[in-house]
Amino acid sequence: RLLWDVPLSGAVTGVVLPFLQEVGDRWEAGTISVAHEHFVSDMLRRTLTALAAVPPAPVLADASAAAPVVVLACPPGERHDMVLLCVALMLRERGVRVRFLGADTPVPAILTAARGSRADAVVLAATRPTMFTSHASALRKLAADHPLYAAGRGADEQTLAEIGALPLPADPVRAVVVLVGALTTLSTRW
Repeated sequence: RLLWDVPLSGAVTGVVLPFLQEVGDRWEAGTISVAHEHFVSDMLRRTLTALAAVPPAPVLADASAAAPVVVLACPPGERHDMVLLCVALMLRERGVRVRFLGADTPVPAILTAARGSRADAVVLAATRPTMFTSHASALRKLAADHPLYAAGRGADEQTLAEIGALPLPADPVRAVVVLVGALTTLSTRW
């Protein structure tokens, strides 16, 4: 109910992220199983996805201006996309046209989606640097065509330099603020 009653950013920081942390901690401690973790993750995913069905309030001063497009994905092998889904929903809430590709997305599919949607930015998230660095050449090519942002524990300084990506704050609400600010400076139409 909270997800429907408060601004999404408040629900994400006050409920969703602490909930996911608790689930992860309990899984690591062995007090819940992988089945439990998958069950509650799926329940949360369905609830968050239902929010995406609600049309966002118009935020553009000029309704004829096209809102920026952001592609969000996790690279191959990365299955943890729940926080990235929250970022996608918060961007959408701010009028950004979101193309959420989700977990374990092949890099060629990310490139195709970015080109096909004429993305103003691409955001990738991963928990380990190798999720990025094992595709460094293709990600550098992507970064040459579109502003590329990397997030998650895998986006350390060395990895960012290797793939040509810009950093995003670990806090998803702050990450959205950074992205919206960057998109605003990139485009005078938004």
